[in-house]
Amino acid sequence: MKTFTYPSSDGTRNYTAVLADDGKLLCNCKGWTMRRGTQARHCKHTKLVANGHPVVTRGEFVFLEFNPGPDHTTFRQAPDPIVKGNQTRIMVTPTVIAALDDARPPAPMLASAMTDPVTGAAFDRRFATGYVQEEKLDGHRCMVVVDEDDSVRAYSRPRAGGTGAKLRDLPAAIVAQFVTMGWGIYDGELVAPNGKAWDVVVKGAHLVFVAFDILACNGVSVTNVNYQTRRYLLLEKLRRLPDGQQSVSTVLSDPPSWKGVQAIWKRGGEGVILKRVDSLYRPGARSLDWLKVKQHAAATLTIVGYQAGKLGPYASIVLRDTQGIETTVKTLDNALLRDLAADPQAFIGRRVVISFQEKTPAGTYRHPMFDHFATKGE
Repeated sequence: MKTFTYPSSDGTRNYTAVLADDGKLLCNCKGWTMRRGTQARHCKHTKLVANGHPVVTRGEFVFLEFNPGPDHTTFRQAPDPIVKGNQTRIMVTPTVIAALDDARPPAPMLASAMTDPVTGAAFDRRFATGYVQEEKLDGHRCMVVVDEDDSVRAYSRPRAGGTGAKLRDLPAAIVAQFVTMGWGIYDGELVAPNGKAWDVVVKGAHLVFVAFDILACNGVSVTNVNYQTRRYLLLEKLRRLPDGQQSVSTVLSDPPSWKGVQAIWKRGGEGVILKRVDSLYRPGARSLDWLKVKQHAAATLTIVGYQAGKLGPYASIVLRDTQGIETTVKTLDNALLRDLAADPQAFIGRRVVISFQEKTPAGTYRHPMFDHFATKGE
């Protein structure tokens, strides 16, 4: 027998629906107990439990068309409704995942840069409603799949332009915590606390998996429900973890605040991700529903060559700084591509201002981007 709790429409009481071992559906709500004539007993709660599975009527009762058995291993349950205050939101019926253990997880959803960035009070006003703010972590993006049999697999994010994720090893302590969290697909970042992305690969480093989203819960895809609901489901999974463990955690999800952004930058953090609370999870997409706010430095370098790419022989520009460190940036736009193609040598030696996140210990530039050609004095 399996039980499900659903709140009343006014939020003042709870009803209990039951899936019996023989597949019978029962409930203690008025809609089920007050049988109408000869109609079978079936209410909105038992319909939620059935979750789209075929049902049959036997006498006054409704049964799932198949017998799920005492362990219910073949029954894929939709997550319970979410209750907030006196309002009840019934989740959209999710899509069933047929075989989590045979499939790689989808590519992760990506954040977009703000096309018209604002700061200060304007930032607070723009994102005051409908958004949450989470710290942007500096680690390795990672998807973790926990199968129904408690096996755990982790996949790295595909490289830009790549078509598939690659299996990666997780520390045993992290694996053990995911077994506790149970069946699902979890999106997050593998980080070295108080370190940078390059510290994740240091042999023997203490690593933590910071989960910030969930794509599947108990065998059911939840990518088609909003972020607020997915966050609730993720927190419910994290509540299973024992007190004091230091291997799996999550980010704070706070109201957006420019003061909060600056506090993160002040302690050396990378920035924040702004997420719409009603956004769906769009695997592999770079969506405007998630916006990244990052602090950038600037540097002036000299053009020394070109690198071919999808846009032709001048798709990227090779730059060198005064210390001899080279980096590449994407050519700014189609107009510059045409100018380079017409006379590439005319641009060798010209100076370019780039923006970048930070310098690595080796002196290279992280996430460099072409900003503009340098003017006299830059």
